[in-house]
Amino acid sequence: DVLLLREAQGTAARAMSSDKMISAAEMAKHDKKEDVWFAIHGVVYNITNYLEDHPGGEEVMLDRAGQDATTDFEDVGHSEEARKELKKFEVGKLEGYDPASAKAAKPTVESAGGSSGMMGMLVPVVLVGAAVAYRFLM
Repeated sequence: DVLLLREAQGTAARAMSSDKMISAAEMAKHDKKEDVWFAIHGVVYNITNYLEDHPGGEEVMLDRAGQDATTDFEDVGHSEEARKELKKFEVGKLEGYDPASAKAAKPTVESAGGSSGMMGMLVPVVLVGAAVAYRFLM
């Protein structure tokens, strides 16, 4: 019963926080390791308690502390699971955010079979290998 109560309270708190408007100036104050907020697609997240658990390390998250992290988030190509996980940390909406004029990348979800980062690395390696093989065979 206590567990259900805590879960219900957490859900209620997230619902209330999702309506809260947060200015860029307010978000910018949360730029220290002990207090890290950033925005992705106009939604502000407090990811302080997630820093140590982030698979890519805390440094990449600290680099965008207090800022919009949309482009970085999308460039990595986070999974659908990562996007769902992020919702737990929502604290509000970024005031004045306009998706139409934002320089933000469009959301992309990587397939479970691989990532564009790996493919981006694989192509040059294959090309170099082909060039070396060609040089030795000719």
